[in-house]
Amino acid sequence: MDISIIGANGSTGKHMANRILLERILLPTDRLQLVGRNKGPSAQALYGFRQDLKDAFAEHCPIIDIALHPEEVVADMIIMTAGSTIQAHNDPDSPPPSRDELALYNQQIAIPYADALAQYGHGHEVVIVVTNPVELIVEIFSQRYDRHRVVGMGAYQDSLRFRREVARSINVSREAVHAMVLGEHGDGIVPLWSSVTIQGFSDNETQRAIRTVRSSTSSRDFPETLIRMRNDLIRIAQGGDLEKAFHLFDALPPDVRIMVGPYLTLFSGSKTDIATANATVDLIKSMLSGKDTVIAAQVSLQNEFLGVKGPIGAPVIISPKGWDAVYPVSLSEGEQYLFLETARSIQEKMQAWKI
Repeated sequence: MDISIIGANGSTGKHMANRILLERILLPTDRLQLVGRNKGPSAQALYGFRQDLKDAFAEHCPIIDIALHPEEVVADMIIMTAGSTIQAHNDPDSPPPSRDELALYNQQIAIPYADALAQYGHGHEVVIVVTNPVELIVEIFSQRYDRHRVVGMGAYQDSLRFRREVARSINVSREAVHAMVLGEHGDGIVPLWSSVTIQGFSDNETQRAIRTVRSSTSSRDFPETLIRMRNDLIRIAQGGDLEKAFHLFDALPPDVRIMVGPYLTLFSGSKTDIATANATVDLIKSMLSGKDTVIAAQVSLQNEFLGVKGPIGAPVIISPKGWDAVYPVSLSEGEQYLFLETARSIQEKMQAWKI
């Protein structure tokens, strides 16, 4: 098996390469391709990074090669992680940063790789999209390639965060919690409280636990609650009092912490690269397990779920070939309303970005 990491010289790409080798996903006879741009720091830095990986993993290291042009990307699994990331705005009067700010820049990076895959690919590649906005980049690849072989990991990571935050709020391990987040990897997230199950809890115990920790009694109220709580904490972070912001963050409802946590990480001067890399590699391991697994992920729908067309986080069955089908999940009335509103919002953005 061969894996390519587009954007391997970025911090997320480097963490991803390290985790892939650490987990021994690739055999010594397999190939890891580090992909960068022929202009800029990638052209030289990737050679040093390759040597560092060889030194670190020695006899367990797969074959590592370097590609500096889109048409040179050749692999069974392609991880798209190249592009700019959102930056913290320290002006308290400025709006919170958004992944949408990256759209016009990052689509120009993604399009040449998607075009090259369409022209030179063998048709069996699977593309994992990490680059934001995830929905936009998923659609760029899906318009040029088999959409069932394009998977965005935003909703998968949001679901992991949701499980962790619910578990933290009710004092159980994350492994004991099953939960899913659909919608947009951004303000349009749709936490499915109706999907939450807790190992060892009866249905009544689960519902009581949920009532004590969720942000609002109705999913329809969630967007307003999320924006209000998020903006309050971001203003504190923009003012420089990160200790107070993180202290208040711990008291937020778990569905709000999904969104606020990454922003506070950015305002602290750090990044979310390790978490993103780990979530992506976990997704890859699930896909390669050979088992049909149900996850939330960004895919390009064609009326398979609630009549939605276009890219959105949806419940899908994954396999080594990508995503095979949408899994039928029952949503509450409020969750369905949020999901359809998010789908409409994403389509408006796609039109604005001329996709």
